[in-house]
Amino acid sequence: MPPPRKLRPPTKPRMASPPVAADLALHDIADDAHLHGLAFTGLRMPDRDARLVDFEECEFTQADLSGCTLAKATFADCRFVSSNLANLGATSSSLIRCELRGLRTTGFRWIDGTLRDVVFSECRLDLTAFRFTSFMNVRFVGCNLRQSDFTNADVRGVHFIDCDLTAAQFSHADMRGTRLQNCVLDGISSVTSLRGAVIDPQDLIALTYALANALGIVIETPDDQRRNPHDS
Repeated sequence: MPPPRKLRPPTKPRMASPPVAADLALHDIADDAHLHGLAFTGLRMPDRDARLVDFEECEFTQADLSGCTLAKATFADCRFVSSNLANLGATSSSLIRCELRGLRTTGFRWIDGTLRDVVFSECRLDLTAFRFTSFMNVRFVGCNLRQSDFTNADVRGVHFIDCDLTAAQFSHADMRGTRLQNCVLDGISSVTSLRGAVIDPQDLIALTYALANALGIVIETPDDQRRNPHDS
């Protein structure tokens, strides 16, 4: 089994020059498209279906990619700001040196893919799925990850900071060295899969309740005993 990964700050996107405004007549999402150095500002591209599309050194600002279906896509050295990626589904795809800030990404699915040197900041990522995906030097900062699904993911290279992970699923995930700092862990599923994770001390109380629930342990306070005297 591979060892825990050493976390380091994600490398920022490498933007060689200011991007050129995209024109959907020339630069739409399509099979085998290679889109380089473009600014997709305020453009709507929902529900596209494409394979082998590559984005390099591109910026997406207030863009709409909701409902897109991508296979073997690559986003390298890209920035996303205040854009809509809700219900976007990608398989066997890669995010490399990307920053994603203030996005609406409810229902986002990135399955059997790769994320390397990526930062999600203040994103709405509830009901997202990252099943079977490998993470390296990835940070989630101030994100809503309620009911997210990391089943069978390799999250050894992830740092969760100030995130809401309520009812998140980590079944069979590799979390050795994963860092969780000031996160909400209420109702987290498959809590025993957290083996090897590094937890902030102030998160331990919520984690204790989750562990007790997983082991069938009932936690009872003196107030509980007073309300239920016949159960003692």
